Amino acid sequence: MGKIWRIEDIDPNNPEERFLPALQFIPVGFGSDSGGRNRIVFPEALARAISKHMTEAGCPPMDPALATKKVMRPYRGEQHQLNAMGTWVPVDEEEPEPVVIQDPATMTVREREAQIERLRYMGYRINEPEEPQRTARVVDAVDEPPQFDPTTHTVTEVNAYLRDSKTSDLERRRVLYAERKNKARPGILKRHQG
Repeated sequence: MGKIWRIEDIDPNNPEERFLPALQFIPVGFGSDSGGRNRIVFPEALARAISKHMTEAGCPPMDPALATKKVMRPYRGEQHQLNAMGTWVPVDEEEPEPVVIQDPATMTVREREAQIERLRYMGYRINEPEEPQRTARVVDAVDEPPQFDPTTHTVTEVNAYLRDSKTSDLERRRVLYAERKNKARPGILKRHQG
């Protein structure tokens, strides 16, 4: 369905390809739509069958020299036959300038905001970006990273750690503070008072 056939791309000796360019974007209009905004679109298999039938019925091959119209590819959007912007135009009509969509990265913040507002106005659901969740974090410079957690040890293990000659005075105070704040076991606090 996606291919747009051009007369330069077909084999005029192949009956299934001979009329493919003429069997796309066929304008159809009724009443106020007589300008032909609607198009007949044939699936490729059906268009090939019609082309073969027309060849067998004696229709002469397409001759670009006799043509008064040419296919103009869709000037914007998807490049396939279902895009109604593809149409038949007079042979001498110029191709339109390609539509260039501006990259949002090249826009100013205000231009991007205006574009988003316009899209919202047109009915697109665009949510504001969510702010990251703010979480409080207590940082204790003395306890970063924790060297010894007295709450995960027995009274004997905590006392042994506090008696160790390698434990600094600052570390001893930190461990005693953590013990007093959490479990407050007398077997540790009475032994290391003062």
